[in-house]
Amino acid sequence: MTELQRNFWLTLIGRSISRLGNTFHFLALSLMIYAKTESALSVGQAMVATTLPMLIVGPLAGVWIDRLDKRKLAVICEILRGLTVLAIPFMPDVRLMYLFAFLSSMIGNISNTAQSALTPQLFPREELLGYNAKIQTAIQTMGIVGPILAGLVVSMWGYTAAFVVDFATFVLSALTLALLIVPKWIAPSDTEREKSQFWRELSEGATYMVRQPRVMNAILIMFTAMALSGMFNVLFIVFSKDIIAVTDRQFGWLEAGIGIGLALGAFLMNFAKRIDLLLFVRLGMIVDALLISALGYLVHSFYAEWVVVVGFGVCTVFAMIAAATIIQTETDPQYMGRVMGFYDTIFMAGTVLSMALAGVVETVFTVREIFIYGGLVTAGLIALLSLKRLPKAAETPVPASSSSSAVESAS
Repeated sequence: MTELQRNFWLTLIGRSISRLGNTFHFLALSLMIYAKTESALSVGQAMVATTLPMLIVGPLAGVWIDRLDKRKLAVICEILRGLTVLAIPFMPDVRLMYLFAFLSSMIGNISNTAQSALTPQLFPREELLGYNAKIQTAIQTMGIVGPILAGLVVSMWGYTAAFVVDFATFVLSALTLALLIVPKWIAPSDTEREKSQFWRELSEGATYMVRQPRVMNAILIMFTAMALSGMFNVLFIVFSKDIIAVTDRQFGWLEAGIGIGLALGAFLMNFAKRIDLLLFVRLGMIVDALLISALGYLVHSFYAEWVVVVGFGVCTVFAMIAAATIIQTETDPQYMGRVMGFYDTIFMAGTVLSMALAGVVETVFTVREIFIYGGLVTAGLIALLSLKRLPKAAETPVPASSSSSAVESAS
């Protein structure tokens, strides 16, 4: 097996296992909080707790990720994340569950950003879309199996068992990361650290990102879409259980439906090499918003809801893979961690805001009205952001004033 093949299979297995565990964690946390409080606001607060860390550590973590050994950092984070996840079901108070969900997410965001920044070092840049699509296909396949199994585990053994499974997957993920073959990392010297100050590096990363029109357009579209998606994530469980009246096991099948859509969309991206990736970001998020609107207006049964969420998964993964690949292929390597950090932060800012408002908005409008009108408005805004044609540049410009604080060279 070549180094390239080894890295591919380790990455595919590690991220797929981690995704399987995350489905257990997400489903168990949502159902456990809702069972304890019977409140959409409480579910929203739990989801805010899991997404808020990205707003706090995203750009700052990006600077340190560019300075540190990305693989070792990810390994440590995966182990710490598993331990914090394992503690959640043993917390005696819902507020402590929020706290540990926050800590787990903060550590996980650092790990995910480090792994995303590491990816261009594992595979040839011109083949990144193909590798991203294959890995995402496997990851999202776990999103099909995971919710079904999680629903069974929760119904048979309770919420704690689901968190134990998630802990085990993080340990396995750390092992696969440790076995990757990556270029040798060279720590910057003390002189280099003095010349390249933290806040200057942060500012340079932001300036560089803003000067990349295609990257910025993809980020702004994802932010706009997430402003609706965050609210959808909170109200989805309310819509499903209170309006459609699904059981916990059926809710697992709905989550699996999203997973089927994600896996199918990731598989189809293997055949998209000749199509501008920015088009996938734009159309994927427009159709996503329209599907949420259709969910509120047309859906009155479990089966119809299942079909809609499958389509939602397909369009979501189109945009997510395309946006990540645009950044990985059109960003200079020395800025990769910072741009990924900013992207994750901006991406999640809309999610956090809408999650926080979900419970409040629900007191004014019905869930169906939120889905209908929110979807239409979001689709319109993304269409406006998509009007300008932005062809890919021959080369990604690098500012003359750029500085590198973390050097990664071939061993």
